[in-house]
Amino acid sequence: MKKTISQVMILITFACLFLFAVRTSAQTLSFADKNIERRALINGDTDSDGHISKAEADSITSLNLTQYRTDMFEVSTYDDLALFPNLEKLWLGESKQETVDLSKNWNLKYVSIESDNLKTLILAVGCAPKIAYPMHSGEIIIRRILNPDAPGAMFFQY
Repeated sequence: MKKTISQVMILITFACLFLFAVRTSAQTLSFADKNIERRALINGDTDSDGHISKAEADSITSLNLTQYRTDMFEVSTYDDLALFPNLEKLWLGESKQETVDLSKNWNLKYVSIESDNLKTLILAVGCAPKIAYPMHSGEIIIRRILNPDAPGAMFFQY
């Protein structure tokens, strides 16, 4: 009887550890661009585990992707910006990307563009951030698309 109880306790312990591991790994986000991940870690790795969880990404409201004198990098894809739905301020640095889709970032209030390669900015209908071009020498096309997940999207549907 003692042996059976002991085996059940061991089995329950392993089951709990397995469920904890699955739950923890499910919350960790995967990034296509390591430079965006690195900047997100600076801004939002609140538990200092070296990873960004969904909850941490949701809490990030400001993300600076511009270069510093000692930190030279280039963003290869801006697709990861969709992981930050509550971004309010965004600084876009050097990239070969010509289009940035920010339609999932409907809380944006400010966007700074410092890449001459950027030609098109896609925003959700109803999102109207201030857009600054401090280092951009060209023209930017702004396209609007309906994001059904955005707050107030039902007012723009017909």
